[in-house]
Amino acid sequence: MRLNTPSAFVLFLQVLCSSAQSNSPFGASQGAFVDITPSATLQWVPCQASQSVSGFECARLLVPRNHTDQSDTGTFSIAMARIRAQDQTNYLGPLFVNPGGPGSSGTDFLFQRAASLVEQVGKGYDIVSWDPRGVGSTLPALSCFADPASRAAALEQEEHLFLFNNDSTLEDLAARQQATAAGCQKYANEVLPYIGTMANVRDLNLMNRLYGFSEDLTYLAYSYGAILGSAYAATFPKNIKRLAVDGVLDVNRWFFDKEFLLTSYIDSDKVIDEFFQYCFFAGESVCAFWHSSYAAIRQAFITIDNSLHKAPVAAGPSRQLDWSQFRLYVWNALKSPTTSWSGGGGLDKFLALLDDRKLDRLTATAADALFNYIAQGNNEITSTDTLVDPVSGLRNGGGNSAIIGAVDNPYSFGDIESILPFLQSERVTSTGYLVQSILGSRGVLNNYIETPAERPLKPWADIETSYPLLFLNNVRDPLTPLQDALSNSAVFPGSIVLRTNASGHTTTFAAPSNCVQQAVFTYFNSDTLPDANTLCQPGALPFNLDPQNPQGGATGVAATDSAVSVGKLKRRVRRERR
Repeated sequence: MRLNTPSAFVLFLQVLCSSAQSNSPFGASQGAFVDITPSATLQWVPCQASQSVSGFECARLLVPRNHTDQSDTGTFSIAMARIRAQDQTNYLGPLFVNPGGPGSSGTDFLFQRAASLVEQVGKGYDIVSWDPRGVGSTLPALSCFADPASRAAALEQEEHLFLFNNDSTLEDLAARQQATAAGCQKYANEVLPYIGTMANVRDLNLMNRLYGFSEDLTYLAYSYGAILGSAYAATFPKNIKRLAVDGVLDVNRWFFDKEFLLTSYIDSDKVIDEFFQYCFFAGESVCAFWHSSYAAIRQAFITIDNSLHKAPVAAGPSRQLDWSQFRLYVWNALKSPTTSWSGGGGLDKFLALLDDRKLDRLTATAADALFNYIAQGNNEITSTDTLVDPVSGLRNGGGNSAIIGAVDNPYSFGDIESILPFLQSERVTSTGYLVQSILGSRGVLNNYIETPAERPLKPWADIETSYPLLFLNNVRDPLTPLQDALSNSAVFPGSIVLRTNASGHTTTFAAPSNCVQQAVFTYFNSDTLPDANTLCQPGALPFNLDPQNPQGGATGVAATDSAVSVGKLKRRVRRERR
């Protein structure tokens, strides 16, 4: 299939980027928290968001800056939000939610997804989330730059250095990371040692205790939130009422393995390979990047990739797309195949425009939307609705993810000379590219970031929790491979790994199904665990392929799995409670 016009792709980008970049639903320049006075106790006040779900309440909780040193009188004010349980008769207490990152705002996540969270866990919980340290409206703000303009400029430059093009590119990236670390020491010296995962574990425990549930944590999280949850379970193993996490990294590798990023992306090649297969199965009338065979589609992708590695191409009337940006676009699409590979527009149309050499026909507006989408993959989007730090005049924002990660894991490859041989031997023409960018960025950054005030002293093993943990993972996840879910589960005997036979990052967002929804709802509302041998099937596939028979081509309608409906499950749980 060939595109006579990029209009469908343009529309897709405009809708996608306008949705992804929308600010928090409050609209005010400093969000829901500007008029809330921080307190050492939980003081909830109404904070209505412009969403269909009503009843939000917000708080700013003062917590010790250093939980391990009582002589340190410094504090953080943690921005929190909740929606009260709709079923007070069967009240189950608070359920804390973390969206991942590190660097994602929990309060924004709750404002935007409250209705779906209630559907996922039931109406008996207060659903609570918060902005971890260095994130959102939690203060003091983490900024390693003198002002917002300096941060924006640095992040924009890193977009072009995301990949290892040559030795000088990596050296330039390393120099920029050294400058970032120097900025951290200059502008964030009072904050940086206190933003690690273990500090947030202590905050979570304090929040739960102040809520009145000191020995009964209920927790649901995604991606990096699995690291936070696993660290909590290892630190407070007898405080677990329910803990489920989706998209799992090995908590020990996160803290102790200097090469954990080498294997965290091992499944990305499997995911892009599935795109080639599904595009071929869908047929020429459905997949815009279709060629006469799977091998031909794969080769067309490699040809585009190799061409962009040699030279950028025009994108719209005045911009150019380089190799790093191309792969960032592809990388974004790998996370959510069902919504990003096809439909009104997607990866197939983006590749078709490059294949047909028509990317230069994009309008200026469409080109801007394209590059905004790419920026999201590099964590450049910074909310303008978060609190301004009254001391520094800055906000938490895009780019803090690598800094927080570097605080947690002090291990690195050392100087630039020790990283180059690996990258020179590993440049590939498929998708195993993220190890290059993050080792070049994070691996160098780690050399210059201070060790946090608290981190684990040794890897955890054989942690007996008060209730079994539930780990959810797709079989092919480009960020959190299944092998990490299995190795993380081994740390916690009795825990369950529920697999979904799908691609994408997290089962909840990339491959939703009644099978997973049923298991999660049951886990949080009864004493029933899913069978460890369960393999869930996704409710839908990209290109509207049938999950039971993807080789049969597009069905024309979204497929559904055959699991028991969530509505029936809820009615059954209510009967059991009686």
